[in-house]
Amino acid sequence: GDGFNDAGALAKADVGVAVGTGEQVNLEAADVLIPGDDPRLITNLISLARSANRTLWANLLFSIGVTVVLVFAVINNWYDNLWVGVLVHEMSVIIVILNGARLAGSDGWWGLIKGTFSGIIGDTRESLALFTSRFRSSS
Repeated sequence: GDGFNDAGALAKADVGVAVGTGEQVNLEAADVLIPGDDPRLITNLISLARSANRTLWANLLFSIGVTVVLVFAVINNWYDNLWVGVLVHEMSVIIVILNGARLAGSDGWWGLIKGTFSGIIGDTRESLALFTSRFRSSS
């Protein structure tokens, strides 16, 4: 929708999509806002939703599979140390996170990891500088 009269349809729809800046009532009623005036972006939105759904199911099946294998391994005494099960489980969690991160734009999971660590490093430097400046001013 792009006009005031579309608000009811946007609210009633399974997924309401507002295109452009639109009226405020449309923006509030819509589930998704596509900035600009190009409705062809809806196809990209649908493609991303389908990819997200496939990724969700793949991650869910993988997680359940790893859990079943770990439970079966414990029942059959394939390993005695708790750390083995914890390590396998945590590695599977990282795999699930990286698989989901593939959806994070054109850079995929690698861009997400780089951005995350870059943000952590930048925030740490900023916090450390603030801490040291306050420590110096109190001395």
